Amino acid sequence: MAEESEKTGKPRRTRAVVDRVEDGGRAVVELDGGGELLELPVELLPEGVEDGDHLTITVALDKESRSSAAERIKSLRERLERRSGTSPGQKDFKL
Repeated sequence: MAEESEKTGKPRRTRAVVDRVEDGGRAVVELDGGGELLELPVELLPEGVEDGDHLTITVALDKESRSSAAERIKSLRERLERRSGTSPGQKDFKL
């Protein structure tokens, strides 16, 4: 796994074509250059999207969200350790 410092965080872009919009709020899009199909909630797509529409999809790292989640998990783990009366890092559970 790459170290955090090696991650550039540079967004990646690709093109896609809406193959179909299905009942139930799902859209199937075909990614450019490989024929890979991706199913997405319609709420993530621009309003009024229809079969055959062309899209540009951008995917970017959200380092702030990851850091925030890590802090919440750390805090929860510490609270659980205090509650159980175990030493930090010691597991205390029964099977």
